[in-house]
Amino acid sequence: MPAAVLRDIVSHARRESPRECCGFLVGMPGRVFFAVGTRNVARGRTRYRIDDRAHIALRRTLRRFSPPLEIVGVYHSHPAGDARPSPTDIATAFYPEWTHIIVGMRRTVAVRGYRLSRGRADRVVIQRESEVNI
Repeated sequence: MPAAVLRDIVSHARRESPRECCGFLVGMPGRVFFAVGTRNVARGRTRYRIDDRAHIALRRTLRRFSPPLEIVGVYHSHPAGDARPSPTDIATAFYPEWTHIIVGMRRTVAVRGYRLSRGRADRVVIQRESEVNI
């Protein structure tokens, strides 16, 4: 994942704090090219939900690209928490092939990636930490 994409995600998280931010990761399997921020339609500060209409609209737009691009993951923030999935994050992960990026902002900003499937959260490498200046 390009460092510029990670910086965009962190910037989105900072703008939306104290609410959780959310968005999509777009690219090809195994590669993220860009992030598409969306509006968090969940109520409260400690949940996120991407608007279903935004999800469908993005899928329709991506069908027009050549070579084809697809949604390969999602991101969201934990403004007062760590960069690890909550039990709710794990329980509501409906696309096991997607990468889930979480921005933790408890003390310092941390960004981590996970695969969430079958009640498990497995870490994935999103980029060497030495390459990112958040």
